[in-house]
Amino acid sequence: MDDHDHDHDHDHDHDHDHDHDHDHEHHHALGWREELEQSRDSARHYYEHRFDWRGHDPPPGYEGPRWYAPAEEWRLTAGLDGNTPGAGDHVELATSTGQLRHMVNAGQLVFEAKGAEQRLTAFLTHDAEGYETLFVPFRDATSGNETYGAGRYLDIPYERDDQAIELDFNYAYNPSCVYSPAYDCPFPPPANLLAVAVRAGERLPYEAEETG
Repeated sequence: MDDHDHDHDHDHDHDHDHDHDHDHEHHHALGWREELEQSRDSARHYYEHRFDWRGHDPPPGYEGPRWYAPAEEWRLTAGLDGNTPGAGDHVELATSTGQLRHMVNAGQLVFEAKGAEQRLTAFLTHDAEGYETLFVPFRDATSGNETYGAGRYLDIPYERDDQAIELDFNYAYNPSCVYSPAYDCPFPPPANLLAVAVRAGERLPYEAEETG
């Protein structure tokens, strides 16, 4: 995966170097907004200086990554329901190049948003340092219009005994295939479609084409 500039190379490869300082060494000395802006500055630098377009030109209208303004309402706490059907099973996620990505279903993250219970299946993987991480690919009501139609990703630090999991959608990011179709990016499973609009995190880096 490369993941914006901070060597988060996980085996699920969404293939960009997308560090969000959202790891086991959380920088609590920084305020939340400062930490978020620092990660975005790093992403801007990565796409300007390090991103490999793999033979493709930047998309029309591209001027670098774009994000929603920081949204406190999308800093949430979730519980992990490990008793849902399929939890603990090895699964295969289809990818943008027709491959299959092997992962482990960790269960469903359960949280409240927009006045209702929401659920997203999380997949257990490891970061570059070997720490367990929850990979959460999802779509929502902004997908295909304000955000990438194929969905966005969250990487969440995870400890087995965590009772409450920080779920900050301000760190939602695009897979690399939004920039270049040469990358191999897992698709969110059909169940990971939120009916609500998550206006937090990374937006399309260009204007969506008019449809219809």
